[in-house]
Amino acid sequence: MISETINHQAACNNTINGTINVPGDKSISHRAIIISSIAEGRTQINQYLDSEDINATIDACLQINAEIKKNDGSLIITGNNLQRIQRENIELNFGNSGTSMRLMMGILSAQKFSSTLTGDESLTQRPMNRVSKPLIKMNANIETSNGTAPVTINPTDDIKNVDHIINIPSAQIKSSIILAGLYGQDAFRITTPQSRDHTEIMLKEFGSKISLKSNAIKITPNKLTSPNTIYIPGDISSAAFFIVGSIISKDSQIKIENVGLNPLRTGFIDILKMMGATIDITDLKKVNGEAVGNINVQSSKLKGITIPKDLITRSIDELPLIVLAASQAEGKTSLRNAEELRVKESDRISSMVTMMERFEISIDEFSDGMNVYGGTIKGKKVNSFGDHRVAMTALIASLVSEGDIIVEDTINIETSFPEFIEIANNIGMNIQAYD
Repeated sequence: MISETINHQAACNNTINGTINVPGDKSISHRAIIISSIAEGRTQINQYLDSEDINATIDACLQINAEIKKNDGSLIITGNNLQRIQRENIELNFGNSGTSMRLMMGILSAQKFSSTLTGDESLTQRPMNRVSKPLIKMNANIETSNGTAPVTINPTDDIKNVDHIINIPSAQIKSSIILAGLYGQDAFRITTPQSRDHTEIMLKEFGSKISLKSNAIKITPNKLTSPNTIYIPGDISSAAFFIVGSIISKDSQIKIENVGLNPLRTGFIDILKMMGATIDITDLKKVNGEAVGNINVQSSKLKGITIPKDLITRSIDELPLIVLAASQAEGKTSLRNAEELRVKESDRISSMVTMMERFEISIDEFSDGMNVYGGTIKGKKVNSFGDHRVAMTALIASLVSEGDIIVEDTINIETSFPEFIEIANNIGMNIQAYD
């Protein structure tokens, strides 16, 4: 797991141009690996994201007797056919990956061995009782450390499926419940506000009896059968850095090919269009149930807006970039109803407010968001707060800064987008390691 400290310096006031591909979607990679590991048969996963977070999921799935081999950029996985594995007790370190820990809590709840789940300093501060409580209702034997990790999971006789009402729009919570419920006997429902639905889409590819109606999901447990091959589209959250970079910088134009365009992940595109950005989607198609296409974007003049509440969940991971875009817009941008940002890899409301203040951008902080006033970013030294998305957002800010930007503690970029700096430099940026 990541422990060393690395800093980077980004040269100011560049343009970016070109056609790029971004690595495979992190959210879909997690789910493809986990579901392949509990299915019957052999699955080849093409263009998965090879990153620290995904390797944490691979390590966990190896502990439930899935066979996993890396082969020329793909994964070959032979699943355990929903067996409840019996083995010696284990401790799993998930590093910085909240998705890995929360989804695997559902799987590990059904196993016949005890497991202790821990992670880095950031992950052990993030809430886990929002997942453990509904799993305990299903007869899981779970103990948290005052609602956070380390999490201890002991064997239980049976997973008992019950209906759930989840008020938080969280893909991780519902996914953990669904994965645990696959080991139960009875059909069950989850009623919850909409959130990204990669788990539901992936399970359908494996033949799961899962149906969606409005805000209700119905699952009838059955055997999962491998579809043989899964293709992972490019990660729209990774593409977002270059989308915003192209919009805010002068004389820039970027095409990003084969990007996942799940409608529950494209809220930030809708926000940017409301602000005046020129963004076009081409060659839209479906691959393994997921919408995939090309994104074309160019320099645009932005205006401040009040971001609609219904777009927050659909853009939660990209909101740091929306803050950056707002700093280059004319007037005020109001971002509220985003309290979920407080429990990400860092407190992203506090992190982004601190960064913008350091950049000499006027900003007001609220418990659930902020107001951002357009201005000129000054080249400064800033900290990533151990957060990969904050680190990359700060580096992208150099495209419009007066003076270079130095970002401290950038090793966390490896958790989600190891190729970020290479791609950025290939299209016109100048980011170098800084002592």
